[in-house]
Amino acid sequence: MYRFYSNPNNTQRVAIVGKHENGILKLAVSLCNKKDNFMKKKGRAIAEGRLNKNKLYKSITMNECSGQRFVEEATNIVNEVISSKKVVI
Repeated sequence: MYRFYSNPNNTQRVAIVGKHENGILKLAVSLCNKKDNFMKKKGRAIAEGRLNKNKLYKSITMNECSGQRFVEEATNIVNEVISSKKVVI
């Protein structure tokens, strides 16, 4: 399982977890409210719960997934979520 946390300098913090299986990278997200203090453990637990329940933010078909590729995808998601104020399930 992959885990990614957004930069602490961002206005909002984001936790992303991913799992690559059967040629699909599945990604789940948790977005910290601006009013809350960010806690990696809680953000990770929320995102992992969503991943386990198949409440995905995004899934990407790919034969193999490296840690670098996951970080690229996670970084793109962070930018997308923060800039668009997209609601995270």
